[in-house]
Amino acid sequence: MNITLRKASAIQNSINDAVKSIKVELTVELSEFVNVETALAKANSDMVANDGRRQRLTMALYNIRALVGTANAQSGIDTNLAKAAFIDKRIGQLEQLASATEITDLDVIKGKLDKIKNDKGEHRSRIYGYSDTVSTSVLSKAQIDQAKAEILNLKKQKQKLNDEILELNIKTEIPLSEDVVGTLQAEGLI
Repeated sequence: MNITLRKASAIQNSINDAVKSIKVELTVELSEFVNVETALAKANSDMVANDGRRQRLTMALYNIRALVGTANAQSGIDTNLAKAAFIDKRIGQLEQLASATEITDLDVIKGKLDKIKNDKGEHRSRIYGYSDTVSTSVLSKAQIDQAKAEILNLKKQKQKLNDEILELNIKTEIPLSEDVVGTLQAEGLI
């Protein structure tokens, strides 16, 4: 049986949910009113059966995961995911630049610095923790605008990559073995 990568993702989620729901009880409550040997044998049998279900489902999960990994590499999905991750990281870096204020007018900077330099101690503001420096952004308006434009361009590239990944996930198929299909059918997952 072949399934698409998109279907494989949904099945993997279903398998994980099914494994979490399987109870493997390692203890049993016994009272004076039960046959101890029978109760222990049943509890042990239930534990072994449930652990067997967990094992078969986990094996199916990792079988599917391996097939998906191979298919992702062969179809180019891995490469597209790496490109998308780079774009996300770069957008985060550029957003810092795009949100910056632009450089203060040079005449204003020079005026403030001259005022600090020519202060003969008449203004005591420096005593109270004020600095003898002037702070300004280093980015020009053009650089900020360029960062914003690059962010828009990268978002378009990311959308295109996401569309390609979706198309590949729908079009690429993996073959499930008879054992995996049997396990999934027995658990009602396909």
